Amino acid sequence: MIALLAAVVVMLAATLLIGLTRKMVNSHIARLETAQITLSENSATDGLAFLLAEQGPGVAAEQLQFDLAGVSTEFSHLGTATAGIRTGFYSIENAVRAVLIPAGDRLIAAQRLDGSTVLITFFSGESFKATSEFVFETDLQPVTGTPILYNGEQGAVIVFEGNDSALICVVTSQGVQTQVFLDSPVISSTSMLSAGESTDGTPLVIITRGANLGTLYNCESGVPHHISSPAGTCPVFLADGSIFGSFSSGTSSMGIAHVVDVFDGDFNNDGRDDMAFATRYSLSVFSGATSGILSSSPGGSLTCWGSVGGRTGLCGMWRMPNGQEKWFRLGYDGFTEFIPEMNYMLGWQGRFYGNGSTLTGFIDGRAVIVSSSGYILELLSGEMFTGNADGGDTDFFSLSEDGVDACFNPVNGDGLRLSFSAANRYRGSESSGETHLFSIYESQGERRVFHTLEGFDQ
Repeated sequence: MIALLAAVVVMLAATLLIGLTRKMVNSHIARLETAQITLSENSATDGLAFLLAEQGPGVAAEQLQFDLAGVSTEFSHLGTATAGIRTGFYSIENAVRAVLIPAGDRLIAAQRLDGSTVLITFFSGESFKATSEFVFETDLQPVTGTPILYNGEQGAVIVFEGNDSALICVVTSQGVQTQVFLDSPVISSTSMLSAGESTDGTPLVIITRGANLGTLYNCESGVPHHISSPAGTCPVFLADGSIFGSFSSGTSSMGIAHVVDVFDGDFNNDGRDDMAFATRYSLSVFSGATSGILSSSPGGSLTCWGSVGGRTGLCGMWRMPNGQEKWFRLGYDGFTEFIPEMNYMLGWQGRFYGNGSTLTGFIDGRAVIVSSSGYILELLSGEMFTGNADGGDTDFFSLSEDGVDACFNPVNGDGLRLSFSAANRYRGSESSGETHLFSIYESQGERRVFHTLEGFDQ
């Protein structure tokens, strides 16, 4: 009898164990299937983003089905709305005391952690979160930096300084690539930097105080070379990677106005990039096609300047000694006076940015966007700077103790937001996926697509 009861207990235990094992196996299979469906839906989302970037929002009218790893994902278009101007926020401790460098498709921050270490952080991706960071050991203080394309990756040249020395450091998301110590500081309050590579790939940086004399440093050896350029300009790396300026042992004239802004663009529509230089009194353009220089200096103070595609091209406003305002724009053979539209005459300060009937820039210490229809919107205020941090047009940034507010490519205005629901079929069963939001922006003649899920911040 006892043996029979024991056998029954064993059989019950075995049955329970088999049932539990079956449940565990089924649960594991279900988790694997869910993971596979999720991965396939994510890959299908990347495919849809590619189609939207290549063909535009018109693809929403097509049948959108992607078959990946046995999973069929189908997207249904739910609607189209205005995406608004793309914005973002970087949480950076003590941001106003950090060096921040917009570098092509990322923002690079260098901030001191303690007396011997500096944290280097790269912000990038669709939501501009911290995607890479590392600690760099130095007791010198980061003071400034400039973007550099190093071995095909967007990075930065950062200058650190102490009382009697300097350090030039090239960084990418992979870490410090090269560094060199100098036996004296090299940066002043008016310094301007630009960086590039030599023909053998050695990183180089030009440092000038805005005058027509600067110093080119080899970022590996530290060897300096004096370099000069014509009056009203400064030595700089051109958009094609070549150097504007000539090696010289001369000195600049103290009477020459210092350059306060340098920017590139095809200002005369000849298909070649040119370089513009603004001083307090003049606006000059170096032609990438002819290597000639065209300048305007009508006798007053240069108050604002910029390039507006589809409208005036490169232009500037001078305030004359008698208070009169005069506008000049670049033509094929020089600058000529003209009367601009009303949205040009709103008190712009420094460089403005334009595209068609839209202008973006600074008025009364605020970053604003203005259209020829009279529409005006404040973007940012406070301590601001500009640069390119997402590979598109110029972005605007505002500093606070908690971090950095960013407004991306505002000159292009609002984008389009398309929403799609996803449905997945796998092994004969169908399940609902996420609701996907795609924001599409036109930037420098290309479409830029940013993706997020409904209910998540972009």
